Amino acid sequence: MMSLSTAVTPVEEGADNTPVEPYFNLVDEPWIPVLRTDGSAGEASLLEVFEQAESIRQLHGELPTMRPAVLRILVVILARAVGLPRNPEDWEEKYDRGWAPVVEAVREYLSRHRDRFWLRHPHEPFFQVADLGPENGATKGLGAIVADFPTNVAAFTQRGPASLERMSPAEAARWLVHTQAYDTSGIKTPDRRDPRQQKGKVYPQGTAWLGKGEVLVVGYKTLMDALRLNCVAPDYAEVITGPADLPPWERTHPGPCAEFETPAQPEGFLQVYSWQARRVRLVFEDEDVTQVVLCYGDPLAEQSRQKFDPMMTWRYSKPQSAKFKADVFMPGIVDPSKDVWRSFAAWLPTRAQKAASDGPPPFLEPGVLRWVGALAAADKLPLEFMPDIGLYGVQYGPQSATFADLVDESLEVPPFLLDPEARDSARTVLDAIKDADTVAWYLGTFAVNLARSRGVDEAVTPRTEARERAYQEFGAAFSSWLKKLKANTEWTRARRAWQQKLRSETRALAQELADESGEEAYIGRMVDQENGAWMNVQIAEGYLYRGLQKTLTLAFKEDNDDHRR
Repeated sequence: MMSLSTAVTPVEEGADNTPVEPYFNLVDEPWIPVLRTDGSAGEASLLEVFEQAESIRQLHGELPTMRPAVLRILVVILARAVGLPRNPEDWEEKYDRGWAPVVEAVREYLSRHRDRFWLRHPHEPFFQVADLGPENGATKGLGAIVADFPTNVAAFTQRGPASLERMSPAEAARWLVHTQAYDTSGIKTPDRRDPRQQKGKVYPQGTAWLGKGEVLVVGYKTLMDALRLNCVAPDYAEVITGPADLPPWERTHPGPCAEFETPAQPEGFLQVYSWQARRVRLVFEDEDVTQVVLCYGDPLAEQSRQKFDPMMTWRYSKPQSAKFKADVFMPGIVDPSKDVWRSFAAWLPTRAQKAASDGPPPFLEPGVLRWVGALAAADKLPLEFMPDIGLYGVQYGPQSATFADLVDESLEVPPFLLDPEARDSARTVLDAIKDADTVAWYLGTFAVNLARSRGVDEAVTPRTEARERAYQEFGAAFSSWLKKLKANTEWTRARRAWQQKLRSETRALAQELADESGEEAYIGRMVDQENGAWMNVQIAEGYLYRGLQKTLTLAFKEDNDDHRR
């Protein structure tokens, strides 16, 4: 439900007190960086992105996280122009006459709403408030919205201060969209009319929406494919929408205060895709942007919002569930140290997740993947179809007040694994990931024992380094194994093959670790005087291989069967 906060019709004025003319319309002006299928790069307007979608490989930008931020805007435009599909058959019918009718529908839609896409406008600038400003009229430098130039995280910097003195409207538009998706938390200077202010400050309201967790983008060969695949059928993706699920350019332009009552209740997932978590005003000097006003907009709580964002991953939260006395799911935690294939467990069907849990499933299958799985099950995708699923996210610093790191990885996934009814196949993959995690733990312990055999007692670093090396080796093997899976695969045999690969990779890595430990480790030393415990390479290998036999039972069972025969 929307609040009754003031929606204003301000008039921004220039230095000579004349009304500012509308400038730089995102529908017509190139501002979205793209990489084309022929290898060339360029920029395109909103309309051109759709017109050229068949020849665009992917969206680009100053940071990888610009891709999901911009793509979600494009998906909203597509959904509003041609309508959301009702089911796989309707999805096929919408596109069976080719892409040209889609472009025509988008052209007509953008023409109707063109006046809401001006980057500078006296009354209704895109994703902004025209007269936004604090009581003292102060503005901030462009570093406030440029995420690759945080003020106190030098390691993340990709530009120098001089590059932030002026910015083209095209780049400013990109950072505007990114800010509404990923802005940091922290104390912010409020607009002069914001009732949330206390002594000239608004205290932390949390990051912008996409900063809450992991975001997935389903890709294939072209941007056209990505747009079609990520435009989900609500019933199949299990998300909420309705007649009032409108993007901001189809609603009354918001004023400087929160548009929605707290806690905000969006009308549907399209509204969340275009959520205005901030109130912003870009300050122009001639045709360039030189300053910015950045305030809090509409905060959005993340507890159990899975029906409002099918592109996010969702994990069960025991603490939040205890607090609310109901099963609560939260956005997936962004962990740059975790390889994408290990995150894959959170993408698989909820039914398979629940089968392996005594209580609630540890993860819920993201709606966009559930939808792609339904398309595959209905034979609406090419036989050779193998979606490339991108994983994006931002890791923030203390109090989420700065940017610290980001995630930008992808994994090709057989689409039958995403079918909501997939169980045996998905369970096999879940078990395979668990196998790898357990074996990596044993390798870490092996590295600790090697360190102890050399007289190194504080062996946290060897454990961590060994596990990281294991995950790197296992990741390449997992990706190769995953691509070979077919819907008619014999799943016990597939997992046996995986365990055999894990065993061979582990043996090779263990040998490398032992050789790197040197002669001293082969000789060993007494590590427990009281119990007379000795440790050397041979003893450490014994512990390791007993762990492997306990974990990789299918691999060793085949060896034992062959031996008996």
